[in-house]
Amino acid sequence: MVLFALKSYSQEVENGPDFSDIDSIEKAIDLYEKGELSKIYMMPLEFGGEDIPANTLYVPGFVQDFKEGFDGTVEKLLLDGKIISFEAKPEYKGRSFIPSKLKLEVSGDAEFIESINIW
Repeated sequence: MVLFALKSYSQEVENGPDFSDIDSIEKAIDLYEKGELSKIYMMPLEFGGEDIPANTLYVPGFVQDFKEGFDGTVEKLLLDGKIISFEAKPEYKGRSFIPSKLKLEVSGDAEFIESINIW
């Protein structure tokens, strides 16, 4: 079994953005279309995830960067023949459609958890 941790990314939550007024998917998509948010998939398309609302999150760019690196690590484990499970769990504040935190968990032949503090 492989056990390790990845470097965590987090926004400066105390002085960071406040997405509490983004209380509809339309508002989140509007910020995405303006280039203020990035679109990510909890289960990457490369791993069989679907481009559907239930698999889609709108987040600041630094989250996309971290998630892509994390997904790359998961892909390397799979290519190395590891049997693993992967889960992404967003957490929300109030009625916001922008997650305040994203918890990423891998279990099986390799086990690790990462949390990305967003706002």
